[in-house]
Amino acid sequence: MNAAFQQAILVIDTVLVGGLGEDALAAMGIAISIGGVVLGIVFALANGAQIIIAQAFGAASDSAIKSGFWSGIIVGVFAALVGVFGIVLFQAPLVSVLASTSVISTMASDYLLLFTLIIVGVAYSQNISVYFYSTGRPRYPFFSKLLELPINGLISWLLIYGIAGFPEMGIQGAAVGSAVAVLLRGVFLTMVMMLHANRFLLTAAWSGGSPWSSVQLHLSNALPIAGTFISMNMSFSVCLMLYSQLSVSEFAAVSIVLVWMRTIGQLYNAWAQAIGILVGQILGKDQRQWLDDFVKQAWGVALYIGLFISVINATMPLWFGIFYPSLRAETVNVVWSLVPVLILLPLARTSNTVCGNVLRAGGQAAYAFKVHVSAQWLFTVPATALIVLVLDWPAAFVLAVILIEELLKGYPFHTRIKSGIWKANLVIT
Repeated sequence: MNAAFQQAILVIDTVLVGGLGEDALAAMGIAISIGGVVLGIVFALANGAQIIIAQAFGAASDSAIKSGFWSGIIVGVFAALVGVFGIVLFQAPLVSVLASTSVISTMASDYLLLFTLIIVGVAYSQNISVYFYSTGRPRYPFFSKLLELPINGLISWLLIYGIAGFPEMGIQGAAVGSAVAVLLRGVFLTMVMMLHANRFLLTAAWSGGSPWSSVQLHLSNALPIAGTFISMNMSFSVCLMLYSQLSVSEFAAVSIVLVWMRTIGQLYNAWAQAIGILVGQILGKDQRQWLDDFVKQAWGVALYIGLFISVINATMPLWFGIFYPSLRAETVNVVWSLVPVLILLPLARTSNTVCGNVLRAGGQAAYAFKVHVSAQWLFTVPATALIVLVLDWPAAFVLAVILIEELLKGYPFHTRIKSGIWKANLVIT
């Protein structure tokens, strides 16, 4: 539910800004694509804190919980500030390259500069959220999003269009509305944290004896996760540039399908992260006799989620006619040609996502990083280039490359899980 609401926050601004026309939507898309890279790194680093805190909570170690939390805040906010600094310095040339007109470029820059406030706010709030996820209280982050969503929508609407005497700020109003909502979310989470986590935050001890040792432990787990995210986005960007060499109908079909794949994929991503949290808690408690059965059962539920997504994907061309009524028949036919791969892909990807999160929970983030990077850069990018630029095969083969990538990752992931090497305790007292 938290993952679904996270997607809803992105949808709100897009829907509200839609009334300003295509230029505003294009500007917002450019700004979010740039700022989203920094946000993605922030979320990836927070996942590292999530793993450490989950194991510390399982081990009932106050010092390790405190160290994991504050290390996450330090690393996450620092990364956000570095990203903000980079955006302020380099956003102008980046936006000008991506924008097709000077009007879009100006709007994108205005929105992006305000978006930096959102980045810092999310970096802070997300690290408090993962603390609650890891300690078995995910309702508090959920309540914070229930608070954030209506405030975001209301303030953005008032400021975008100048309603009820508020200044008409256009696309900048959407950014201000989101920033205010994120700020209030951070205040809410801070208040809950002060009420429910004082004994952890006020304990004097640090893991490894010092704050620096705690930060080092955090970085050893978080950096490979962030590296996986960066590699994934870089390889995706390269492939997207290669996809642009397809015919117009094929490129449109593939682009739309990829957006929906990423959105629906939040279902198995969220489930896999929840599995990782519980695996971390079980490892922290050193109750490994439960571990194999738990992973097996949770993995089975994940496959049902994958099957559900496969069914949705099988009907994708039918409901595309509702969401995209202006699509040409040729483009819809391309989408139909992608259906066989769309049915199989969620099953392989769901299983691999579970494996990746279980391995990270046991301190194998570096191994998962190597598997991802090897598959992406040694197979997916070269194979995509070969199919698009040399062989000139249909779009279905392009999407089949993504399926083969998942199959290639499946063997090292599943053999590693079976080996049991990942069952490691990360708690340092």
